[in-house]
Amino acid sequence: MSLLELKDIKKTYSLGNSILGKRKSVEAIKGISLTLEQGVCLGIVGESGSGKSTLGKIILGLEKPDQGEVLFQGKHLHSLKAKELKELRRNLQVVFQDCYSAVNPRLTIGEIIAEPIRNYERLSPTEERKQVEGLLEIVGLRLEDMHKYPSQFSGGQLQRINIARAIALKPNLIILDEAISALDALVQVQILNLLVQLKEDFQLSYLFISHDLQAVNYIADRIAVMYQGEVVEWLDDMEKLEQLKHPVSKKLISSVLSPYPVFF
Repeated sequence: MSLLELKDIKKTYSLGNSILGKRKSVEAIKGISLTLEQGVCLGIVGESGSGKSTLGKIILGLEKPDQGEVLFQGKHLHSLKAKELKELRRNLQVVFQDCYSAVNPRLTIGEIIAEPIRNYERLSPTEERKQVEGLLEIVGLRLEDMHKYPSQFSGGQLQRINIARAIALKPNLIILDEAISALDALVQVQILNLLVQLKEDFQLSYLFISHDLQAVNYIADRIAVMYQGEVVEWLDDMEKLEQLKHPVSKKLISSVLSPYPVFF
């Protein structure tokens, strides 16, 4: 059984009425089917407006498809009752592009990382603190950072905090929606290396959504190229990146200037 399976997902948004009074709409997702296995990183790559983030929101349950099914761990995500969905969500986490809006500025870093732990587990204050300290160390931050606030951190550090929160419950799948695109180039490399290490250490599965083929090539095991709401090309062997043939794939390839260096 696949960890994640999408079956003919379709999503259309209404844009209101045109000047002539006709209802306008746009097909954001046009019949996408795919599977993702445990321990695999699937890169979803495409230009802005290709439907990547909409697909991610549907998988997370933040948007409901007009047609099709999302199966996570064999369960139909959009037909679950609230209690069942909450339990399933502990194994499905997300790291968004905007690391600043993803955290509550009024909470300390320790409280932010502890939030999912408090939602799902009953730990003593001492046990919770030990877990948070361990997560801070895993993502390369200091123990004393626990008592600081988001405004005291850089974007790269905040994204490490968001990653720590995402792995707190040891989920099976993490959606990474443009998770490095707002960061400086060197920080992007550092975060990518962290994600690769976490994937190996915890046998995580990633859905890595990005417009940056260079980053996707660095971290992904497989690639799906999206264009205008459709998957137009697949690649299962990352060593054959140059064999991608679709025009949008070639355009993305042409933007890749050099491979990312590795800093472990």
